[in-house]
Amino acid sequence: MLDPSEQDPLNVTLTPPSVSRRDLLGAAATSALLPWASSVQAAPPAVELEGVELPETTTAYGQKLVLNGAGVRKRGYFKADVTALYLPEKRTTPDAIYKLNGIRRIQLNILREFTSSTITRIFLADFKQSATEEEFKRLIGPIGQIGAAYANVKRVSKGDVVNLDWVPGVGWMATHNGKSLTGDGGNTLSINDELAFQVYLRMYIGQNAPEDLRNGLLGLTRLPRAGD
Repeated sequence: MLDPSEQDPLNVTLTPPSVSRRDLLGAAATSALLPWASSVQAAPPAVELEGVELPETTTAYGQKLVLNGAGVRKRGYFKADVTALYLPEKRTTPDAIYKLNGIRRIQLNILREFTSSTITRIFLADFKQSATEEEFKRLIGPIGQIGAAYANVKRVSKGDVVNLDWVPGVGWMATHNGKSLTGDGGNTLSINDELAFQVYLRMYIGQNAPEDLRNGLLGLTRLPRAGD
């Protein structure tokens, strides 16, 4: 029986002080953990290659894209970058990706330093290998624009991110660490020639692309989860 001094004016029996303190301490502990729990739940799922975390979804030019796949691109014995392919919907064949409507993104997560001259030389060699002779001649203009844009970059370093996007109605766009690449005259790069971008995609998922890179980008290779 509680002492009358421990009853409230409305004649409702109060909880013993020891119980109240225990409940309050439990509630406080739970509240303290809530921000931490929310942040864990809110963290987007990601995969990880060569220490590079790739979110499974991203937003480009207002459109949500999903990670179709990723792989490591090599130059000789060296690992050049972690390449990721983001699409509006997942696809597992090159033809389906070429025909897909909406934004398509090739993301290069740089693993070592390259000068602009090396970048340009690699690009030209790969592009020429991926295009037919007729296509290469037809695309001399866009190829020159890309070469000029790469020349303006000067160099890329480990940790840099280069996004190369096809944006319907606008064209082929590119950014380096979030900053738009510019061509001749300092104008933002925008090449409204879908064939040029499709040839570029062939460099990564076409028949001449390295098999391990192609399979990774097509989602045919299981990717390690970040934190595993």
